[in-house]
Amino acid sequence: MLKIAAATLLLHLFIPEALAEKKAVEVTELWTGGLYTSTYRVGICLSSIGDIRGVVYLRRMNGKMDVYHIVGTIHDNKIEASHSSGHTFEGKLVTPDTVKGVITLKSGLKIELGGMRKQGVPLAPEDCAPLDSSTR
Repeated sequence: MLKIAAATLLLHLFIPEALAEKKAVEVTELWTGGLYTSTYRVGICLSSIGDIRGVVYLRRMNGKMDVYHIVGTIHDNKIEASHSSGHTFEGKLVTPDTVKGVITLKSGLKIELGGMRKQGVPLAPEDCAPLDSSTR
C-alpha cells in the first residue's frame, strides 16, 4: 500500500511538469511583399487548431520600421487577423507560395495586398517575429 501511495505521489509531482515542458507544435511561415513605397515581413505561427499569432514588420520608405503584433485564425485557407489598434486583415492562402487579402484600417480604409509565403522559416519563439537572417 505504501508503494502505491509513493508511486501516486511521484506521478502527481513529476508528470504535470513533464507535460508542461511539451509545447504545442506550430507551423511557421514568413510572408513578404510591398505596400506602396513600403515593404513588409510577417512572421506567422500557426497552431494545429488554426490559431495564428505573429509580428508584422512594416519598413517605410524613410527606413523607419513599424511593428504590429497580430492574432487570428486560418481555416480552410481563409485568414482573419487583427491588431490591438483595430486594424484587421482578411485574406486567403492562394498557393503554397502566395497569400492575398485586404487590410482594413480602423478608419475604414481598405487596402488590397498580396505577398509571398515561405514555410518552415525560423522565427522568434516568444512572439513569432521574423529573425534578422530571415528579414533581410
